[in-house]
Amino acid sequence: MTLRDDLLPLLWRLAAGAGLAAAVIVVAGLFDLHLSWPVPLAVGLAVGAVLWIIHMEADRDEPLHHPDLDLAADYALPHAQDMRVRRLEDAVHGAQPSRRMTARSLGQVLGEITNERALAPDPPALSSGLTTLIERSRTPAGPDGSVPEVAPIDRRTLHRYLHELAAREERDR
Repeated sequence: MTLRDDLLPLLWRLAAGAGLAAAVIVVAGLFDLHLSWPVPLAVGLAVGAVLWIIHMEADRDEPLHHPDLDLAADYALPHAQDMRVRRLEDAVHGAQPSRRMTARSLGQVLGEITNERALAPDPPALSSGLTTLIERSRTPAGPDGSVPEVAPIDRRTLHRYLHELAAREERDR
């Protein structure tokens, strides 16, 4: 199709809208009603343009075909099969504002990972910051109900602790 074929229907509809506006002005003049010609002309042109838009067929995109959702219970990413990682992910996900997660529960999960890591042959020593966090997180409430304060953990510190707890093979990547 050429540009002429595309615009010709538009021009015909605009002309019909302008003609309809002129007819309205003439009929109104026969009844001694004086209309300002720009308003009916603008309305007639707008009607012609709207009719052309309705008449035009828009090119349709192909529908998106998303892959089917895999509901198999055996499917999971390798790191998601490890229950410790899933608990840590849940704790970190809960760290959003107004959620249930606290620095204390995150420290407890890191402590559990540290306990399992200690079973490995020749584990490297932990940093003092991580050791302090784990100790404070594990301390139960005193007789008066007071619990030692656990400082919030920022993202950079959490990454450093996770890197420290990672197995040697994962750290070397």
